[in-house]
Amino acid sequence: MGAEDLALIRAAKTGDKKAYGKLVLKYQKRLFRFVFLLLGRKDATEDAVQEALVKAYLALDSFEEDKPFYPWLSTIARNLALNQIRKSDRERPASEIEHDLSDIPGENPGPLDELVSRENDRRLTSAIASLSEAYRTVFVMRMVEKMSYEEIAEKLGISVGTVDSRLFRARQKLVEMLREQL
Repeated sequence: MGAEDLALIRAAKTGDKKAYGKLVLKYQKRLFRFVFLLLGRKDATEDAVQEALVKAYLALDSFEEDKPFYPWLSTIARNLALNQIRKSDRERPASEIEHDLSDIPGENPGPLDELVSRENDRRLTSAIASLSEAYRTVFVMRMVEKMSYEEIAEKLGISVGTVDSRLFRARQKLVEMLREQL
């Protein structure tokens, strides 16, 4: 973890809300993007991210300072998102999902972001949202959060082999779905 994050975390632990606010500003866009790809709806994502940030603030005393902050925060958010998914008795049809990634803040917005077409974003978001919870979670953790297979396995309590097979199947299904949409 960087010295800046550590200083902000230590200050936030003593009740400095401005320090925590700086951490929120640093990580909220990345966290929003991660949770949005799990949930597929802005309103649900906003609620989950807000709840995760509050829970993280309240649990700062349990944060281990020798570990990086963002993975800890994203675990809280992921668990909240997965709880929301599990609460629904059935999976939402892809037609109910907000299909536009263009309104999601990127980490480094620039000219490349402008070139990405809204239609391709809609197709990809729809395809990701159509994956089962198990495949979608592993796919987002690996491809968006750039987590290693070992980190994913540890976070989800599954074997590395299971991570590998779920990721392989998720990619296969995404390719099939995207081909069908052409």
